[in-house]
Amino acid sequence: MTVPGSDQRLRFRAALISLLVGLLMLGLKMGAYLLTGSATILSDALESVVHVAAVAFMFWCFRFASAPPDAEHPYGHGKAEYLSIGFEGGVIVLAAAAIVWQAVVGLIHGHQPGRIDLGFALIVLAALINLALGSWLVHVGRKTKSAILEADGQHVLSDVWTSLGVLVGVGVMWLMPANHPALVWIDSGVAILLALFILWVGGRLVRQAMRGLLDEADPQMVGRVVAAINAIRDPSWRDVHNLRLRRSGDAIFVDFHLVVPSLWSVAAAHAAVEKLEQHILRVLGTQGSVLIHLDHPHSDPTVGMDPPIDSSETNPFTVAQATRFKQG
Repeated sequence: MTVPGSDQRLRFRAALISLLVGLLMLGLKMGAYLLTGSATILSDALESVVHVAAVAFMFWCFRFASAPPDAEHPYGHGKAEYLSIGFEGGVIVLAAAAIVWQAVVGLIHGHQPGRIDLGFALIVLAALINLALGSWLVHVGRKTKSAILEADGQHVLSDVWTSLGVLVGVGVMWLMPANHPALVWIDSGVAILLALFILWVGGRLVRQAMRGLLDEADPQMVGRVVAAINAIRDPSWRDVHNLRLRRSGDAIFVDFHLVVPSLWSVAAAHAAVEKLEQHILRVLGTQGSVLIHLDHPHSDPTVGMDPPIDSSETNPFTVAQATRFKQG
C-alpha cells in the first residue's frame, strides 16, 4: 500500500500555505514590534521567524521522506520527518533564549514601548489567522497521517497561546499611563514568561522527534496489531511473542514470533503467514511490511508429537503476552 497521490499533494499544498501564511504573520508581527519597540511583541515575532525557517526545512524533508527505499536506505527515508520536527523544536529553543536576552537588555536600558494600540490590533489579527491555520494543519496532518504536518499545526496553535499572552501584557500596558516606570518591568516580565512557554513547546517537539528517531514503543499501535492477530486467529496458533514495530514516515514495520504445530508443512505455514501479514497491514491502513518468525512447541525439533494444547493457550493473545521477549 502506498500513500495516495491526493494525500501527497494535500501535504505539499498544506506546507506551502503554512509557509506563505508564516511569511504574512512575520510581516504583521515584525511591523507591530517596529511600531511599539515592545519586548513582549518581539517574543511573538520571533515565533514567526521560527515558523518560517521550520516550514522551509520541512519542504526539503517532505521531498526526501517521500523518496522510495533504495540500497542505502532499505527502510525508506521516512525518518526525515522527525529531523524536521527536531529542527523546529531546536530553533524554538534558540528563539526562547533570544527573547530572554532581549527582555533583559530592555530592563537594563529601561526601554519604554510605544504605539501600544496599533500593536495590539496587529497581534489580534495575527492570532486569529494562526488559529485558523493551526487547526487546519492539524486536521490535514491527521487525515494524511503526516506527523510533520501535525507537529507544525501544534506549533502554530501554541503560537496562538503566545499571542494571547502578548495581548494580556500589551493590554495591561495600554491601560497604564504613558512613560510609567512599571511599563519596562511589565514588558520584559511578560516577554520572559512567554519565552519559558516557548521553551516548553520547543522541548516537547524535540522529545517527539527523539521518540520517532529512537523507535519508542507505541502502545496503541501494538494493541491494534495484537487485535488484528486475534481477529483471524487459527486455533493452532499457540503463542505470540517478541512483537515489536517501528515507524518510518508512512511505513510501519512489524515483526514477531508465532508458535505453530510442529508437523505443519512448509506450504501450510507459508499460507498462514501470508494471510496474517496481509491482514495486519490492511487493519493498520498503511504501507510497510510484516515479518513473522515461526516457532514450534518443542525445544527439540526431532520430537514428533506436540504436547496437548493448554486451555490458557486458547485465550485471546494479550499485548503483555505478545511483547514479552523469549530467546529463540
